[in-house]
Amino acid sequence: MKRMASALAAVTLIGVPLAGCSGSGESTGAHASPARTKLTVFAEASLKSSFEKLEKDFETANPRFDVVLTFAESEELVTQMDGGAHADVFAPSSTTWINQAEDKGLVPKHSSEVFALDTLEIAVAKGNPKNIEDLADLAARPELVTVRCASAVPCGETTDKLVRNAFLENLRFDTEKESSRDALELLKAGEADAAIVYESDVASAEDKVDGIELAGAHLHSNTYEIAVTKDAKESNRSEAAQKYVDLVLSHEGQMTIVDAGFRPVK
Repeated sequence: MKRMASALAAVTLIGVPLAGCSGSGESTGAHASPARTKLTVFAEASLKSSFEKLEKDFETANPRFDVVLTFAESEELVTQMDGGAHADVFAPSSTTWINQAEDKGLVPKHSSEVFALDTLEIAVAKGNPKNIEDLADLAARPELVTVRCASAVPCGETTDKLVRNAFLENLRFDTEKESSRDALELLKAGEADAAIVYESDVASAEDKVDGIELAGAHLHSNTYEIAVTKDAKESNRSEAAQKYVDLVLSHEGQMTIVDAGFRPVK
């Protein structure tokens, strides 16, 4: 697992007690009280493990707030907010979704900050039994069953760039999925020999899969950004929402993000 190279400034934390997850993808403090102010964080599903850890730290320092985490694909989160769902903090997986949130007036323009990077790599079964080395290997061995993200989503768009940059227009994948996590599931189920997924996906299943770095992939890393929503800025939750953002950007927050398989922003 990669570790952070430089420390960021620590911040003052606020929060409430530990939260558990519900079937809806939402987690809320175990000692919730009507007297406490709810702080709602909408986050990309791949951030689940790291944000649940940070939630504990955030909550411990100040029992006046009850943090509620909602995880889903970034596009779905934007759709929910645009449809009237309340969120105080928004943390999607790509600049694409921050831009959409800004365009819809859900997040103030130019207010988001990058807090993590995620890079594509080739995921293979543990121990790499097929001896796969790189994209050229996938192109040269048509017997390999391969899966990738569809071009319509960010991970697929980046895959297209990497294939073009490697001059492998003849590379054909057997299956395309709507997310890198879905692609990884096919590999984990033994239905594929290789999957183009993010490093964080590999880290989440490191007992079952290994990752192979892709040449030049770091030049096209996905940027995870975080922002206080317009709704929060116009309410009494603005300060608490900003402190949650500060926690994610702090040294402690960055170390937690890195432990989940992401690259630090510095």
